[in-house]
Amino acid sequence: MGHRFLKRVDILERVRYTGIILVLSKIPVKPETVFDWIKGTSMKDKKILFLGLDAAMPDLVKKFVDEGNMPNTKKIIDQGIFSRLETVFPPLTAAAWTAIVSGAGAGTNGVPSLMVKHVGEDLDFWHTSFDRNEVLCETLWDVAKRMGKKTALINWPVTFPMGALTEEDGVQLAGSLNPPFRYFYMPLWDCASSSVFSDQKLKCNEIPGRAVQVEPRAAEGWVHMPESCLPPLEFDITVPPTYIEGYPMHVLMYASTPEGYDRMLVGDTKDAAEAETDIAMGDYGPWITKNFKARDYQRDGRFRFQILELSKDGRHFKLYQSSINTAETYSVPASLTAEAEEAAGYFMEVDDPWAFMDGWMDDKLYLEQLQMHADWWGNATRCVLKNHEWDLGFSWVGTIDHIEHVLYAGIEPKARVYDPEKADWCWEMIRTVYKQVDDNIGKILEAVDLDETYVMLISDHGMTHLDWNPYVKEHLARAGLLEYVLDLTSDDPSNLKIRWENTKCHPLEPCHAHIFINLKGRDPQGIVEPEDYARVQQEIIKALYDMKNPETGESVVALAVTKEESGTLGIYEGPGYDRVGDVIYAWKPGYMSHPFIYRTAIKYRDGTERIISNPELYEPAVLCGNFTGVHLALPSLHDMHAVMILGGPGVEKYEKKLPAKIIDVAPTVAKLMHMDVPGSAEGGVLYDVLDRIHPTE
Repeated sequence: MGHRFLKRVDILERVRYTGIILVLSKIPVKPETVFDWIKGTSMKDKKILFLGLDAAMPDLVKKFVDEGNMPNTKKIIDQGIFSRLETVFPPLTAAAWTAIVSGAGAGTNGVPSLMVKHVGEDLDFWHTSFDRNEVLCETLWDVAKRMGKKTALINWPVTFPMGALTEEDGVQLAGSLNPPFRYFYMPLWDCASSSVFSDQKLKCNEIPGRAVQVEPRAAEGWVHMPESCLPPLEFDITVPPTYIEGYPMHVLMYASTPEGYDRMLVGDTKDAAEAETDIAMGDYGPWITKNFKARDYQRDGRFRFQILELSKDGRHFKLYQSSINTAETYSVPASLTAEAEEAAGYFMEVDDPWAFMDGWMDDKLYLEQLQMHADWWGNATRCVLKNHEWDLGFSWVGTIDHIEHVLYAGIEPKARVYDPEKADWCWEMIRTVYKQVDDNIGKILEAVDLDETYVMLISDHGMTHLDWNPYVKEHLARAGLLEYVLDLTSDDPSNLKIRWENTKCHPLEPCHAHIFINLKGRDPQGIVEPEDYARVQQEIIKALYDMKNPETGESVVALAVTKEESGTLGIYEGPGYDRVGDVIYAWKPGYMSHPFIYRTAIKYRDGTERIISNPELYEPAVLCGNFTGVHLALPSLHDMHAVMILGGPGVEKYEKKLPAKIIDVAPTVAKLMHMDVPGSAEGGVLYDVLDRIHPTE
């Protein structure tokens, strides 16, 4: 496209933005020449701070601001720019945050979903999308490196492993990831998930084996035992009990008062004097460090214990073991790890919604855990910004996303599981987490010179309710597109084997948005002839549209298109296009794929039973039992919108009438900071936003 030249009135309109009066000739001038000159003369010394609030919803932010629940956010809105943002497709965490900092969608940035599939690898083999090495495009901090600006990355998604920045480029602390999703991936830093040890058989929906039933017995062989008013009891545990090789540990239950059992002591040996933990009901034990043979490499991990329940007679108890977090260096420079821990405490990668949904911990304890994560974010971010040099800052917190995943249907009357009697409680839980985040925004801003720094509060997507989890592989199998064998003797939910010789397609795990055809000549077990490719695409699309709500009979898929039509969803032919499915689809609000096929038992009147493959096509969502919030619908839907709030020097109050696109953020920030636009950006500059910023020297 040729250069567009500005008329004199256009130039004057841009000059109005700067507050400078110029005498201009009628000689044609390229707009970027004038605009870049203006920016370079007045804005080159400003900083910008991104505060990434995962899943913060525009309507909820406004509601809680109006209620007085988010006073720090209100200050920025009252003096800044507010815009809804249409996110990328699929509207998932890694894909959206990559788009925010690059201006590019999935076909270009190489991050198409929660997982990434490379051409030539088995269709059921995947790479995590939170690995920065999967990103195929330039980011804002890449541009900053070239231009001599320094960046601070604090827990920002898709920056693992360390090395996104060198010490010359700035500083990097940690790198976030979502909670573990039913065996498919663990947080990148964590060694293993949490566990609970109880006299009861407790629910355990995520990673079976984490809830361990134990039976106390009279304590024997202990030395240096504390005084106990009742006979001490003991049981043995393994930490963790599943997923990776664990450590055997001994637990001693005793009564420090005549009222009954009230303490537990945990150690590697039966010498109570060497115990790692000695705690009362509700206490957090000290952090314990062990070296674990994790699935990727041998590494140090850190965990602690907490007694969630303990009856005075010692018959009922719950001993909670936290997730095993990294105890290694997670920063550049390496010295920043200790500095941040001094200011904020140990890094815990994720909170534990599974323990709450499975009923191990109550709502107060879960809110307390969410508070700890928000506080770590606030304190660690303030520490980095205050003590280190930076021009661009990026800091992320995920607790809003987590509470909405758990409870969103509880505030959405359209949801199947909505219960008016629980609505106020659900609202208060969500409101509390937004306030926790807002409190820490205030804490962070204490370390920022607001006369010299632009602050952007931004989220990656919205949320819709979740009613049903379709078993996608079973649907495809019944359509004759996939064949599997289920090991009926195993409790492992990943005990499904694909018969590739009879399988035409396979979904990208965990079955979100992309389906790949088992194409001969491209895929290792390919059976579909190239000349049949288009026909199989249509078979898949028909199978998707044939999926019906089990109660209403309506279609559960909003849109299914071929790869060639993926531009409809903002997926264009770029460096990451070969990672895009041969068919792409979006769910209607209320649905999220279920990646497994479970085994089930048929029971007969005589008490015998037979184990078979689960015949169900859908798993119903249960409020407080599993996720009831999800973000897999079309990005154009109102509830799926993200939010952008921008404040700082010279910013006037302005609210965009229509949503911007999330891929417009990076180009706009690049212009604001007088930087090059990231090389693969597909979005455009929001000039109406820049027109509301009046630079100051």
